Amino acid sequence: MRAGRHIASLRGFLAVGLCVLAFSSCVHRSPFKDEHYFQALGDPGQIVITADSRTVSKLPISFEAIDPTFASLLARVDRLSVELYDPDHTERDDQVLDAQVLSSYRFRGALEGNIPAFLTNSMLLWDDGWDQVSVGSGMRYYRNEWLGLEVYAPKNGILLFANEDYLDHYRKSYKERVTRIPRALADRMANSLFGFYVGSPQAMIDVGLAIPKSVLLQSESIVLVIEETSERPVLGGIITMKSDRLANSLSILLKSSYISDKRRKKEPLGDLTNLFVLEGDAVYINGMTLTDEQLAS
Repeated sequence: MRAGRHIASLRGFLAVGLCVLAFSSCVHRSPFKDEHYFQALGDPGQIVITADSRTVSKLPISFEAIDPTFASLLARVDRLSVELYDPDHTERDDQVLDAQVLSSYRFRGALEGNIPAFLTNSMLLWDDGWDQVSVGSGMRYYRNEWLGLEVYAPKNGILLFANEDYLDHYRKSYKERVTRIPRALADRMANSLFGFYVGSPQAMIDVGLAIPKSVLLQSESIVLVIEETSERPVLGGIITMKSDRLANSLSILLKSSYISDKRRKKEPLGDLTNLFVLEGDAVYINGMTLTDEQLAS
């Protein structure tokens, strides 16, 4: 029930955003030029997802079939970044997150692109569905109780949103931001169709790589990206372990698991030369072909 409400909230929020953007004639861009907005997301135990909306359409997913409003809004937004977090701050160090666990998570993040701050905030001010919340020193934001959302455009080119505690989100990701995702990893995420970042073992997710839970819990961070090729999207990634020795063990495990899976399915192995590359405490995944099931999930 809670998961369904969150999805409805996000869709409703995007619908409002589309109405706002429809009245804008000026072109605005994200105020973040020297770094990526989403670099300030991703505290321990949280998951960061970012997508360049101009390339989302290249994935075999029909947004029109899900929600036409979402598809229309993507045409005006350059990037959608979302942080998923556990509202109860419970350390889940005994399990790998799955869809059922994630359904209880909250989300917050930002839309970046052609978003005029004054017009967007004015539209929200005059919309009966949104209540203005003033917090002193000229600070304010807008809350929609039915959607369960709090939003505000602090500057042209960006619209912040949160399930709850907008002010905390504003402070951490915008006003007093401290980057958590290293620039090299963030660039890899930004240049992909989809980028995923998990910065602690408590937020590890099963992505179909057959990595045992005990191994995942020895990782420092995972960056996974879905990248475009001439044939079909492929998986890339960087898994950083707690030591060089653990990274070496992971590299061997990934290769063995990949080969076993291919043989079990009676599929050709392909070129394994640079598929898994070990560099110090990190294992790089390069151009791993995904099944339709893996890609959809």
